[in-house]
Order: sequence, then C-alpha cells, then structure tokens
Amino acid sequence: MDLQQAKILLEKINALHKSVSLDKGDVSNIERDLMLSYIRQFYEAYLNTDTSAAPQPVIKAMPPPAPVAPVEKTVSEPLPPKVEVEPAPAPPPPPPPAPKPAPVVETPPPAPAPAPPPPAPAKKVASNGVEALFKHKAAKELSEKLSQQAIVDLTRAMSINDKLLYSNELFGRDMAAMNETLQQLNKLGSMEEARELLIDIAEKNDWTEDERTDVAESFIKLIRRKY
Repeated sequence: MDLQQAKILLEKINALHKSVSLDKGDVSNIERDLMLSYIRQFYEAYLNTDTSAAPQPVIKAMPPPAPVAPVEKTVSEPLPPKVEVEPAPAPPPPPPPAPKPAPVVETPPPAPAPAPPPPAPAKKVASNGVEALFKHKAAKELSEKLSQQAIVDLTRAMSINDKLLYSNELFGRDMAAMNETLQQLNKLGSMEEARELLIDIAEKNDWTEDERTDVAESFIKLIRRKY
C-alpha cells in the first residue's frame, strides 16, 4: 500500500470538502464528480493492501486461576424457641353518629300591608249659578260639531277680540291673570281638573251676573275643547 499516495488523496478530499462548505453547501457537478473520484481512489488504495505481510497480533496466555481456600463449616447456634403472641382483641365499634337536627326553616315575616291610597280630593261644590255654567249639551247640528273641534293650545285658540272680551268680562280686565290661567289649563289633563280651577275664578269674578253668563258659558265651552 502506498501510504504517501493515500495521504495526498486524503488531503485533497479535506481541501475540497472545506471549499464546498465555504460555498454554503452549493455543490456543482464538477466538484461532486471530483470528490467521488478522490474517494474512489482512496478506497482502492486501501482495498489493494496486502494484509499477509502485516504483523499478526500476539495473544498472551491467561494465567491459571488462583486456588480457592476451603470453606470451614461453622456450627450454627440453636434458634430460640418460637413464642406465639396472642392477637390483641379488636377495639369495640365506634358508636353510631348522632342524628342531625332537622334544619330550622325561618318563616319570613309577613309583608307589610300596602298603604291605602290617599283619599281623592273632595270635589268642590259650586253655587247653583256657577254649576249651571258647566252644563254641557251634545252638539246636534253640523255647525255645532265643527265649532267643537279639539284645541291644542288655549293661548293660541283665541282671537284678539275674544281675548279682550274674556279679559274684561271674566278676569276683571286683567289680561295677565287670564293668560296665566290659560297656561295652567294647558297643563291639566281633564275637564274635571279644569272645572276645579274655574270654579274659584267664577266665584271670585261673579260670572253668574246676567251680563256675564253668556260670555262665561262661551269661555267654558272653549276650555272644554282642550280636553
């Protein structure tokens, strides 16, 4: 075997492998074929080695085993007599658990009775003359039905002449008092509530006089159209 030739081939294989590694593993066809050629030559160099001339390994003879000393028999001492131990009596069973007391169910206190509703305010009693002003007659003629159409805002439902007439005859010529009354009537929800307010004003300004009765009835009819 030519060891010098095998050493040269091994150096070429290492150099080529290092070059390929520097290229990040990108192996060209030429480099691959060249590497296979180096490896084949290296393999054939070892394959053609003459092993007959190689020195044979020396096998050393094993030394004989050391003699074993005889084992002396010892007389064992007699075992102590076996003592039988009686088992301890079983403990008495535990007493049965005490019965659990029945859960106490608390009865909730009775709900308080609802408070009685407040008594309705007593209906004002008007004099006969004032009570007569609130009498309502159902409309029969078409013209009367048209004149009873609903009103949204009392302060805008009167002409200037009507305001002057009602102010002079029914509110003692006080236009501000009449406008304040109309605003209060706009906030009420029924004719019954409006009646309670108008009775005091009618008694105060004496709407039952002969000259004011017709004007008062006309004003009350206008107020009724709001509800």
